[in-house]
Amino acid sequence: MSRSTFGAGEELAGQPTDAELIAQVLGGSRPSPAVARCAATVARLPLWERRVLGAAGLVREHGVTPDRALRLAAVWELAERWFPDDRPAITSPREAVLLLGGLRSACREQVWVLMLDARHRPISCETVAVGTINSSRLAPRDVLAPALRAGSAALVVAHNHPSGDPAPSRADRQVTDALRSAAALVGIPMLDHIIVAARGHHSFREVEGWDVVTAA
Repeated sequence: MSRSTFGAGEELAGQPTDAELIAQVLGGSRPSPAVARCAATVARLPLWERRVLGAAGLVREHGVTPDRALRLAAVWELAERWFPDDRPAITSPREAVLLLGGLRSACREQVWVLMLDARHRPISCETVAVGTINSSRLAPRDVLAPALRAGSAALVVAHNHPSGDPAPSRADRQVTDALRSAAALVGIPMLDHIIVAARGHHSFREVEGWDVVTAA
């Protein structure tokens, strides 16, 4: 599977982990075991969720004490001001298609998942299937597993038609319905299914009038 990331940070060998840095913010150079446990919990949250939760969300959803939550929220707000995230939000099928250029020129049919954060900014894009799309070859777990691993708040599914015609087949429609229902069930909205081809693209959201999920 191919995978590309958009502005995702990675911990470098020999550098403090996120959990260790959070523990130092909360507890100084010698954080207590309780602070270390709290830091480990917070470090496991996806980056977008840390930012969106805020102090109140950390207290409500993860049991962080109010004083620690306020300190963490302040650190994240400073980080946002000093190093603003300039990834553009994906607000239309056309913007999503711009990130899918490699799919248009692929010789074989492929299925990609574009994973988005809570503000609908791209986190990563992953190939989840190669070959003709149908319900027997593409299961919801193939799409949702990478989205869950990435901590996605929303996703866009895309595949190509090497024939050049973007019109959806009956199998495309069946798979779209199954994927959209499964995504809703696990709480990761599927914003669109886009078919990319040499002669244009087909957006299920545009053509069939899906309700648009507003970014946080």
